[in-house]
Amino acid sequence: MSTAHSDVSEFFRTCSIRDLQWFANASTEYFISLRESNVDASAFTPKKFIINRDERTIPFPEVGSGSHFVLDAFGAFITCLLGSASWDNDVEVAKQSRIRCRNTTLIALDLIYNKLAEDKLTAKWVPIAQKHQSDILTSRSRTQVVSDLISHGTSKIDIASNISSTVHTRPLLTTSDITKPKEPVTLVMPCAGRSSRFPGHKPKWLLTQPNGRLMLVDAVGGLDLENVTRVIVGVLQEHVSLHCGGEPEAILAAFADGPPHLRNIEIVLVVIEKETIDQVQTIERILEAASVTGPIFLKDCDNQFACPVQATNGVATLEITKDVLSISIPAGKSYVSLTPSGVITNIVEKVIVGNTFCVGGYSFASVETFKTHTQKCREYRELTCSTNTELAVSDIIWLQMLTTSEPFVSMPVSGYKDWGTLSAWLDYTRTFKTLFCDVDGTLIKNSGQYFVPRWGTQPPLEDNVAHLKKLHKGGRIQIILTTTRPETFRELTEKQLKEAGIPYDKLVLGLWHGQRVVINDYAKTNPFPSAVAVNLKRNADDLREHLEY
Repeated sequence: MSTAHSDVSEFFRTCSIRDLQWFANASTEYFISLRESNVDASAFTPKKFIINRDERTIPFPEVGSGSHFVLDAFGAFITCLLGSASWDNDVEVAKQSRIRCRNTTLIALDLIYNKLAEDKLTAKWVPIAQKHQSDILTSRSRTQVVSDLISHGTSKIDIASNISSTVHTRPLLTTSDITKPKEPVTLVMPCAGRSSRFPGHKPKWLLTQPNGRLMLVDAVGGLDLENVTRVIVGVLQEHVSLHCGGEPEAILAAFADGPPHLRNIEIVLVVIEKETIDQVQTIERILEAASVTGPIFLKDCDNQFACPVQATNGVATLEITKDVLSISIPAGKSYVSLTPSGVITNIVEKVIVGNTFCVGGYSFASVETFKTHTQKCREYRELTCSTNTELAVSDIIWLQMLTTSEPFVSMPVSGYKDWGTLSAWLDYTRTFKTLFCDVDGTLIKNSGQYFVPRWGTQPPLEDNVAHLKKLHKGGRIQIILTTTRPETFRELTEKQLKEAGIPYDKLVLGLWHGQRVVINDYAKTNPFPSAVAVNLKRNADDLREHLEY
């Protein structure tokens, strides 16, 4: 559907802060202008109420166009908004889109009520309108929680408190003096999901990356952690028992093989007793169990990117440009709209509203503010009968953007690597290769130990060497050179390789002069064939025709 002409449901699913403020202001001004006039209340139906956000027009009926009192018209307006808010769970719209629509509808009504309360005449409408809204919500109520909320007011919904957890800590591994940042940040990684996009595999955060690290550890490899004093990870007890030998300390120990800067940071593991209802509840559980205070940075475990971690309200983002065309359009992400200065004006889950998407890093200047808006989001979810819909971090950010004066800013990232699905992860791992490459007759013209031309005297095969340089330069090709030359010729060989500019990571000497067979296992995480062979005719300078990655 066009975003220019939107029904109410579409409008609230994708509107920006500016759109919503315009809608609330225009609606308030319209009803204040009516005062005691009559109007056609039948105009307020979902089919008739089509909003043009580009031209900033709303199809309000003209004053005096009907016989309904203004309060009746206002009641019809409220009914129209609530009735259009994708209340039907059978509507073919993403769950996240539905909950965003429902929450934004209630926020819009709250904005309108607050503005009406500032006018002496219309202030008396507010309690009547709120009672009308409560009646509609009550009639749709499917849980006793909703009735309790309406009857007793807004009470705290602490859905995470009944899930127990244990906390395990790995202290700093360095004894050197460390300068504490002025505004320390806690980095939180929730890893308690079911990894449904990795069918038949262990939880994705436990998968081994090409560099030998766990995905969990590699996920923080690109971040600037200068301001981070703690990294806290939340996992399920079930996963620790089934896949880690029941040893949470083994997970903590894996961080010792991570980037060097992690040695200066306390690592905390929160083992959660049972599955949470969504990622946000996992985060709540982690924050409570580890007694987190101050600024936090929430990071997905299934990707890597580079950006500074700072004490601010921000979202790590990547703009899809010609420089990142290798990235397929990630429809499962949240998207943002930005001002020229980088202030976020809109964030929508699983709806493409522009060319900038969220890569899975979210920064909050205050953990208490995060908790407050999470609680409010859950209350909205209960009121709108959306308890079967998972909350996303973007929902929390959207509510905070709408109800506070503190903006969220874009934090552009670089070096983005996506491992969020099995296919994406396998595509990534396939770009890493270990090449076992012979020296004589392959990279250097053939020579021998006893007769001329002897080892160390022959020139390189220029095209083959150039191709190997190109492959090695990308950082994902490991080169192990092999040769029958004995160890006594290592110094001479290394000198010759250096002079020829031949790149390599390891040099293995002393192999037999015979057929070489590579034996390697294959599995779901290292698919068949896990070993291949390239046979070149001796001194053939055509390696690029047989080996291209």
